[in-house]
Amino acid sequence: MIPTPPRQNRPRHRRVEEGERPPMALTERDGEIIRLVHDCRLLTGEHIRTLFFASRSTAQYRLQRLFQHEFLNRHFLTRVTTAPAASPALYSLGRRGVQVLVDRYGYERDAIRLPRQSSLGWHTVEHTLAINTVRLAIMRAASLHGWTLLEWRDEGQFRAAPDYVGLMDGRGRTVEKPVLPDGYGAIETPRGVMRFFLEVDRGTEQLSKVAPQIAVYQAYTTSGLYQERFQARSLRILIVTTGEKRLLSLKRVVEAEGGDRKYWFTTIEAISAETVLTAPIWEAVSGRQQRPLVE
Repeated sequence: MIPTPPRQNRPRHRRVEEGERPPMALTERDGEIIRLVHDCRLLTGEHIRTLFFASRSTAQYRLQRLFQHEFLNRHFLTRVTTAPAASPALYSLGRRGVQVLVDRYGYERDAIRLPRQSSLGWHTVEHTLAINTVRLAIMRAASLHGWTLLEWRDEGQFRAAPDYVGLMDGRGRTVEKPVLPDGYGAIETPRGVMRFFLEVDRGTEQLSKVAPQIAVYQAYTTSGLYQERFQARSLRILIVTTGEKRLLSLKRVVEAEGGDRKYWFTTIEAISAETVLTAPIWEAVSGRQQRPLVE
């Protein structure tokens, strides 16, 4: 009897030669993973697992194949306190994934976005991942309740076609500022369509730089430009931050800029698929009462 050769452990950080790659047939689930990774620009393996797999080992097995066959690219975030081997794997769209989007989902090739190396610095990456943590929690929450996520737009889509508002600078001159939320979503719920801008604050910006962003939102929603672009009047501005102390500081900034009941605040630790829409984790500008987004 000929002994079975031992299973090869393929490297995490690089692809093997094409002839050494494991066999693979692309499934419908693989296609949905490729599409989501593109739409979110960058996801962790854990992000992908929570949406598509029941076990971590199955997710790792499949993501290894998607990486080795160039449907996805794999990156590792360099951290001073963490060895590269222990760094979490991050996934972006790969060369062969582009063709899947064109053939299976009808994407225009010119509209497909491949991340630039300059967008993979640690600050940008961690902000993108935090945004996607909230985004995926909202997606899963809507699915759990049988609600429909009608639309999601990310900052890149706003940058491609921005709206501008005029703000007065310190010298009394009007300066044009773009409206660039971290995300925009619309969810159809039993109470109607809930529309929101998302801002994820990682506590790294000085509060003095937060105030102008709030001034932009105030000008945008009072000028009629929001209503014109989105053909809607209702809007919540969801601000997700790092902790209780920062949350209270942001509330004071928003209140000083004339912020009203459309601003809702919570922390990233409080967010999950089970809490983000229907649990009382959100606070308004005034008071400390916590409420759900959808009651």
